[in-house]
Amino acid sequence: MKFRGTEEEAIEYQIMLEEEMKENIVIPIKKEQIKWYSPTFMIKKANGKWRKILDAKALNKQIADFHFKMHDSIEVKQTIRFGDGSTSRDLTSAFHHLIVQTELQPYLDFEFQNNHYIYRAMPFGTEHQPIYFATAMEPIMQQIRMKIEIRIINYVDDILLLHLNKEYLKNMIQQVIDILMYFGFTMNMEKSQTEPNQTVIFLRWE
Repeated sequence: MKFRGTEEEAIEYQIMLEEEMKENIVIPIKKEQIKWYSPTFMIKKANGKWRKILDAKALNKQIADFHFKMHDSIEVKQTIRFGDGSTSRDLTSAFHHLIVQTELQPYLDFEFQNNHYIYRAMPFGTEHQPIYFATAMEPIMQQIRMKIEIRIINYVDDILLLHLNKEYLKNMIQQVIDILMYFGFTMNMEKSQTEPNQTVIFLRWE
């Protein structure tokens, strides 16, 4: 159940682990407190950066299924109006904003260099991550809709903003960011559109 990876991956893993501990995403745990072990490894993202993964395949089989309607590209097509301007926001490390119930954290154990840790925040790799996140985000999206007259759709960490008046939309972007930051989110500016665009790009659909 130990870390699986190359020497290079282990170095990158150590850096990310230290950062996660600083941010209180993971915390050390005594071996006798562990309720479930999962392997851990690294994958390289399309932009060349690394992502730390918990291989929770075995754990996922123990998690009950439930239904939650997610927004999708079909809903985007139904929401868009002719002449709309659009902009998108992307949240940094979205799943890590969700805190796992204390009694469930010992099920999210992993081992690295003979030390054991558990996730205090939602890790990448567990079942129903998008659903849990969407459930938590929906009240926030509703609050934005109530305060700002724009159409807004989100899928996990991707947030699409629509309005016929591009100048109005541009002026409202900061208000949306302020609300999201109030709830503890940070923006991934590399993946966010900073200016309203006539072309809608969302969920890899254009």
